[in-house]
Amino acid sequence: MLERIRIMIQEETLAERSRRMIPAALFAALIATAYVFTFFLVNVYTFPSLPLAVDWGRLLMMWIGFAAGFALFGAIATWFTDDPAGIVGGGLVMTLVLAILFLISSGARDTALTMQSIIMALPLIGVCMLAAWGLRWTARRYLEIKREAKPDGRKRLAKHVLTLVLAGLVPGILMRMDLPSVQALDQLDSLLQAAPTDPSVLPRLPLKRVPALQDHFGVDYKFYVRNSTASAGSLDVTIRFEDGFVMSCLLPVGSGSFITDCGEGERFEPGS
Repeated sequence: MLERIRIMIQEETLAERSRRMIPAALFAALIATAYVFTFFLVNVYTFPSLPLAVDWGRLLMMWIGFAAGFALFGAIATWFTDDPAGIVGGGLVMTLVLAILFLISSGARDTALTMQSIIMALPLIGVCMLAAWGLRWTARRYLEIKREAKPDGRKRLAKHVLTLVLAGLVPGILMRMDLPSVQALDQLDSLLQAAPTDPSVLPRLPLKRVPALQDHFGVDYKFYVRNSTASAGSLDVTIRFEDGFVMSCLLPVGSGSFITDCGEGERFEPGS
């Protein structure tokens, strides 16, 4: 094994490898950027009737994490001289990176959530190997375009870059909320809108858990939504009112029930 590693290191100089690694890292970061921004913006712009807002702080953190992780993945996948080693090695490293990113994005604080993050990443080994092959292809294609001195070189490069952007946009669009999630948020919005003038909706709002909510009826608000890491089939919804009041809830989706777990503040911990 050590002899094989030594031979692999001596196959090319760092300068020779860098011709593949640098464009692959940049293209991977571009794909990650397209994915993250689409992931955060797709619901806000495709469901204009809901008071959804973008959590720019979370977006920035996720963007930095994914862009750096994917850039590292691209560099490692193209460090290897031959395709099989790059595909396998890059795929294994990317699986590890995804496990870490799942761990960070879920805010795992205990062993169960840590194991869940690892389990979520393991089935993606095959996908990561395919992605490693794709990034090696993008770097190779870029070098071919640069090497071929054709009049339409810039146009071909622009098409190449556009293809990579679409590779990030499509999975981001597929993360769009499903109908049950939209219906649950729409119901919550309807109850909050009706609360100032319709006392019959008050029993359906979490006033026992958050009595201060009643003092903010009629104030404009925004929803900050993410899939719950504490309860399957639920959403973590943070409601920020324009007067500064903040309430967070665990919102069941498609279960026939409604909000029961809420608390004042940015994050609500079930069972608290």
